[in-house]
Amino acid sequence: MGVIHIVILALLIGIGFVVGAFGSISFPLGFGVNFFWTGIAVQQVGGIWFGGWGVLAGAIFPFFSNAIAGTPFYVSLGYVPANAVQAFLPAWAFRRFKADPRLKSGRDYLILFLSMLVANAFGALWSPLVVLRGFGLLTTESLPLFVWGWFGGNMIAGIVFNFILLKALSPVVIRTPAFVKRWWA
Repeated sequence: MGVIHIVILALLIGIGFVVGAFGSISFPLGFGVNFFWTGIAVQQVGGIWFGGWGVLAGAIFPFFSNAIAGTPFYVSLGYVPANAVQAFLPAWAFRRFKADPRLKSGRDYLILFLSMLVANAFGALWSPLVVLRGFGLLTTESLPLFVWGWFGGNMIAGIVFNFILLKALSPVVIRTPAFVKRWWA
């Protein structure tokens, strides 16, 4: 761990706030759920590149981007498990299965896609079913819209941005001292 990692944490929180707020404002469904949430790229790519620092940022920055969208603090707090899993799972999969962030093989793409699929499915189930329904904010009839809105909004944005960012920038990022091969250093 070095100063660079604290700087990366702060930068990811700031970038996540901006791009997450963009998705929250531009494509809102309600309560921080969006049809195209650009913040997913910061959560998932940040975790892949910067390990625990990226995962931590991915769990923190949605508080700020959700606040811009008018999401109550207690709802954002309830979303922490979903945001943490969405950031953690791709980072874990890349480390566990020794995938290359430069996406050099079909296997690397598959690991990215499958980890996104599982992570986003967890978020899409947890947040509307447990958090929003638990607080009485959704009707039974609106649940499918919010589940599919969360899942689709994260998957589409993730497919658009995660693949491009990893393919285009990983060759540069992995050569910097900020890159975290394991979890914290």
